[in-house]
Amino acid sequence: MTDDQMAAARAELAAQGLWCETSSAAGLAGLRSHGPRESEGPVVCVVTSSGYKDIATARETYAPVDTDWPSIEAALTAATEG
Repeated sequence: MTDDQMAAARAELAAQGLWCETSSAAGLAGLRSHGPRESEGPVVCVVTSSGYKDIATARETYAPVDTDWPSIEAALTAATEG
């Protein structure tokens, strides 16, 4: 996986309200680079470090996401289909 893929994964997580450093988004970047999932169901990617180590992340702003499950599921589904 590339630095650009990890930066894109970090931005995707930030858009969902998860503030992490770029290297911490490696799990999601790896999942995205793997291609379409083989089956339906939840996938867990562990974020190992906060964004406090990545000052550039703090300069960006993102719209909040509703905290109800249908909104979260829709956002995650849209992210995986995009």
